[in-house]
Amino acid sequence: MHQVRAAALTAYLEVAQFVCLDGLRMLREAGINPADLEDPQNRLPAGPVIQLLERSAELSHCDNFGLLMAQARTFASLGPVSLLLERLPNVREVVEASISFQRHMNEITTISMEDDGDTCLIRFDIVPDYWGVQVFDNTVAMAHRVLTAVSGYRWKPACIHLMRETPKDPAPWRRYFSVPLEFGASFNGLSSSCEKMLIPNPLADEGMARNARQLLHMVPLPHEPGVFSDRVRRTISLLLPSGRATLDHVSAQLGLSPRTLQRHLEEEGHTFAAVLDAVRRDMAKGFLAVSGHPITAIAPMLGYSSPSSFTRWFAGAFGMSPQTWRAAESKAANDARTAPPSVWKH
Repeated sequence: MHQVRAAALTAYLEVAQFVCLDGLRMLREAGINPADLEDPQNRLPAGPVIQLLERSAELSHCDNFGLLMAQARTFASLGPVSLLLERLPNVREVVEASISFQRHMNEITTISMEDDGDTCLIRFDIVPDYWGVQVFDNTVAMAHRVLTAVSGYRWKPACIHLMRETPKDPAPWRRYFSVPLEFGASFNGLSSSCEKMLIPNPLADEGMARNARQLLHMVPLPHEPGVFSDRVRRTISLLLPSGRATLDHVSAQLGLSPRTLQRHLEEEGHTFAAVLDAVRRDMAKGFLAVSGHPITAIAPMLGYSSPSSFTRWFAGAFGMSPQTWRAAESKAANDARTAPPSVWKH
């Protein structure tokens, strides 16, 4: 079971009150003990936390709920990792350290960074089972807050990229980020010039960073079941849009031979083909539900050369066309939004 730190719900009760929800009741209905939020280092099951954020946005009709949650958090809420990040020399090294110590923050996010010419792309992928508009908004918003803070506010991204459809009122996003925004993007994350990623951090301290890194290696982490298959899933999700989610490419990305990768998967009761299909199914549902991308744009993101081949695969996997599935999902979401407001705060 994937977990997140209780810090992910920092200020949830305050934000819920702000949008007129009964936060305590929402927590209880999600199966989350409010007492567990008192220690930000407590680990909570990821599923109920993500569902809580999405449900809160739906019931309150507050489409920027994820942004409000990020706005109410502080840099220090990252926990022990913050002690390292604030002492690194520049934003590029902060992102690299965040990738290395990702599990100290949560188990459902994968951070990647790549240079595309003179542009650096910082991408955030969520385990497909946990995709949602609010969780992506919150993840990117927190990343923006952290990266600007550790640079002493000398750095800011060139653009924010969000897969979600353009909100009816994008003003809250413009206010929060204060940089160009791309809605309906092909990924969730930030972009910056490579040069600006090296702007010096005024608080950088090599000795303190070294000590913080050593301490982080001593922090115990919960056992992660199926760790290898999860690594394969994350790698597949990164390679699918480029059409490179093959056994050879995935094993090379993980520094293994194809046979070794297959053997490790077999030890956990999986096959590469089954994992690939599961990731593709989850990502297909996520793209259709979370983004407003047309089918012609979603097909290549899942490694298909044409919309027709994607549609055939989807119909075989789900028993209906992508358009029909999206319409049904949209209706279900609308029904949820118009459900009786049993958790409004009075």
